[in-house]
Amino acid sequence: MDDRNERFIDLHTHTNYSDGDLSPQELIRLAINKNIGTLAITDHDTIRGIQQVDRNESYIVESGIQIINGIELSAKAAKGRMHILGYDIDLTNETLNKKMDQLKDNSINSVLSIMEQIKRDYGIIFHYEDIKNLVNANHNLGRPDLAKLCVKYGHATTVQEAFDKYLIDAYNKTRQTGKGLAYQECLELISNSGGIPVLAHPKSLELDEKEFLTLLKEMISYGLRGIEVYHSTHTKEEREYYLEIANKYNLLISGGSDYHGKTVKPDIELGSGKNHNIKIKQLSLLGEIKSRKL
Repeated sequence: MDDRNERFIDLHTHTNYSDGDLSPQELIRLAINKNIGTLAITDHDTIRGIQQVDRNESYIVESGIQIINGIELSAKAAKGRMHILGYDIDLTNETLNKKMDQLKDNSINSVLSIMEQIKRDYGIIFHYEDIKNLVNANHNLGRPDLAKLCVKYGHATTVQEAFDKYLIDAYNKTRQTGKGLAYQECLELISNSGGIPVLAHPKSLELDEKEFLTLLKEMISYGLRGIEVYHSTHTKEEREYYLEIANKYNLLISGGSDYHGKTVKPDIELGSGKNHNIKIKQLSLLGEIKSRKL
C-alpha cells in the first residue's frame, strides 16, 4: 500500500555543502527513516549539495521520496536577517551557477575578515592549516565554520557560545559591505532559473507589522511568490498570522524545519522542528510545483 499521502513534508533543510552536518545522501536517508515523503534541500547560497543527488539511486526510488531542488539565498537587510528560498530551480542554469561561484568566493573573503576581527578583539589566532582547509573546502563558508574552530581549540564549549562570545560582534563589525545580495536580485535569480521564490522565516526580519507589510508588498511586485508559514521558530500565533497574510496576498504557503544537524541547531529535528512543533502534510507550494510537471 502506498502511504505517501500520510508522510510528512520538509521543505527547508541544509547539508554539509552549507552549514549542515549531513551529506545530501545522509540527509535523504534520514528523511526516509523519519517518514518524510517530500524533501527540499535548501543550502545557503549554493546548489552544490542538491547537485550531488541522483534520484535514480535505488534507495530513493524504492522509498518513493520526492526530492525538490532548492536554495536559500542571503539577502541584504536593514535589520534582522532576510533569507529567500527558491524551489524547483533549474540546476543547470548558467547565470545561477556563475552567481553561486561568486558567492563562494565572497564567503571565503567574509570569513577571513571575521577571523581578522576576532584576532584584533580577542587575540585568537587560527592555525594556518585550519585556514587552508577552510579556503579549500567544497562548501560555502560561514560563521559556523569559525564557531567549530573556537570549540575545537577550547575558546568555547558549544557553537552557540562561540557565536555569543565572539562571532556576532565580529560579524557586525565587518558587515559594512552587507551580507548577501539585494532581495530584488535574489528574486530575479530564482525566477530566471525557473524557480519559485519564497520568503523564509519572516520572523527573522525583526520588523513591526507595518514595516513587514510594506516590505512584503514591495517584494511581491518584484516577483515573490510565497511565504514560509511553518518554521521551527514560529509560534502558533505567528503561524496563524503568516497564514492569514499568505491568503490575503495570494501567496503560496511553504514550510520546513530548517534542519542543520546536531552542531548548528541541535534542538531542531528533521521533519518535526523544535519540540515537535511542526508536522506538515500539505502545502499549496507543492501543489504549484506538481502542476508545473503536468
